[in-house]
Amino acid sequence: MRRWIQRLLVLLLAAAAAYTIAALILNAVPRDRAVVTEATYGFFACDNGVHVDVALPTIGGGRDWRRVFPVADFAADVAAAPYLSLGWGARGFFAATPSWRDIRPGPVIRALFWLDRSVVHVVYHGDPGGLPHCRRLATDAAGRDRLFAFIDATLDRREGRTVREPLPGYGAHDAFYAAVGRYSLLRTCNVWSAEALRAAGQPTGLWSPFSFQIMANLPQGRRD
Repeated sequence: MRRWIQRLLVLLLAAAAAYTIAALILNAVPRDRAVVTEATYGFFACDNGVHVDVALPTIGGGRDWRRVFPVADFAADVAAAPYLSLGWGARGFFAATPSWRDIRPGPVIRALFWLDRSVVHVVYHGDPGGLPHCRRLATDAAGRDRLFAFIDATLDRREGRTVREPLPGYGAHDAFYAAVGRYSLLRTCNVWSAEALRAAGQPTGLWSPFSFQIMANLPQGRRD
């Protein structure tokens, strides 16, 4: 029995090493992206050390996100919040893991192996300018429209409206919404974030499952 446990540990370590090496190699390969011409729409990429959120002006670029994520869905009064952040991930993991100290094997395994539905996590907040973990970005009208279309395509709408998931938020300013797609080892929360940024004409790698990879690919010297 002890020998089998040792073999299993070696196998898991080898798999983790292969995954990390693959991520490092593929992230170094730049993906094709649209050329940004006149950068008229500003937004942010914010890294909490594990996950990158895309932070957008609540109102701007012809979009009022309060029509997509109604303020009535939030415990706090978020009507005047100038920005909102969006991230995509596994529903069960979000529900069971309000903080990293709450991580349990079950939700992690279900998330990594296509066994969990996905949600979009939305947080209304103040201007992230000045925060050391946020990078100020800009795109043109076409990039903005592609970014909006990417987010819209991620949301699982019913009768034309977004669906708030009955999950406890991490505070009074956030909520979860039903989304399409499945979280997995291959399509992590950060892969989704990289896809969103690429839609906006930002530089990304071929595959970026870790947050530090996304931030390393973005224009340098633009952290606020």
